[in-house]
Amino acid sequence: MPKYLIAYRKNEESGQKPDWAVFTTETELSMEAHAVKERVAKRMSVLGEKLWGNGEVVWIGPGRLDDVLCRRDEATPETSIVYGLVEQ
Repeated sequence: MPKYLIAYRKNEESGQKPDWAVFTTETELSMEAHAVKERVAKRMSVLGEKLWGNGEVVWIGPGRLDDVLCRRDEATPETSIVYGLVEQ
């Protein structure tokens, strides 16, 4: 079953520097941007977090876990959510 890494920029208080939060999910279906955004919104509502950035969702491609995490850090500063396929 395909595993996806999803990372989003969050902050818990206004004026706070944004930080990446990361989680993985496995699904039989291919993940699309709207589904990723829904999963992030659900997780943030449970954890009491706020999304930082422009709300844009960006596909960063497949790769080993460490490669996908490195590509996350290459996202433009305004990007809110990135996701990629973790190859096993």
